[in-house]
Amino acid sequence: MKYAFQILEYSIFLLLTGCVTLYKPNTINSPLLKEKGDLHATAAFGLSGSGLYNIQSAYAVSDHIGIMINGMYHNSEFSSNNNSMERLNMYFGEAGGGYFSTFGKNNKGLFQCYGGMGYGSTTDKIENSTQVNPEVSAEYINVFIQPGIGHIEKNVEIAFDVRANYIRLYNIHAYLYENFEWWNTDFTYYSDTTLDFVNIEPAMTLKAGGDKVKAVFQLGVILPAINSKSYFDVNSSSIFVGPLLKFAIGINYTFGKKNTGK
Repeated sequence: MKYAFQILEYSIFLLLTGCVTLYKPNTINSPLLKEKGDLHATAAFGLSGSGLYNIQSAYAVSDHIGIMINGMYHNSEFSSNNNSMERLNMYFGEAGGGYFSTFGKNNKGLFQCYGGMGYGSTTDKIENSTQVNPEVSAEYINVFIQPGIGHIEKNVEIAFDVRANYIRLYNIHAYLYENFEWWNTDFTYYSDTTLDFVNIEPAMTLKAGGDKVKAVFQLGVILPAINSKSYFDVNSSSIFVGPLLKFAIGINYTFGKKNTGK
């Protein structure tokens, strides 16, 4: 009877909050480096499909080699009339490097290809002062490769990149998940489960503004390619299609001398 009462109380709450989320992709860093010494920094908000807060940086160590470091933090809170609160917290960081080269008339075309890996951790739990608090947490690593092509003008830069993202979730711990399967009734992962999947993430990035400061707009999609069920298991909101669309806005600052557009 104790669990039956808790199930009834939480079920109403969960109809509003959704299901367990353990993974969201970060926004794609399209560096668009052109020459040695270029340093780009971007802060972006993921409005759909990706984590909420994203920080990106890229530096050209030579005229053809670049490195990048990216970070993401995502959090959300949902409350209900019965004083229950679902809290989701996700942290992620990655680093990589790659090759870039200009081409075409006035070197305004750009080919770039980057690869790297990252680490993240996430916790999704429900808190209630009068009830037990179910919690699901996990760690994950990702390995990515990201080829792309771009066009660079003085005040406008546009790029199309395709990221292949391999993700492995491990150390999954589901405190009381077995007693509260209604929290995520369509899925059957439990503590100590390991999940692997591959997503393909094409994205169009537009940077527009002044020589140094530009607004950033990014539109893309998430295409679960391998073990797609595992992806939906840990990001069940994507079943509703909308979260498979990625949209982000932000601001970019460029350090270093750029000859583009002269």
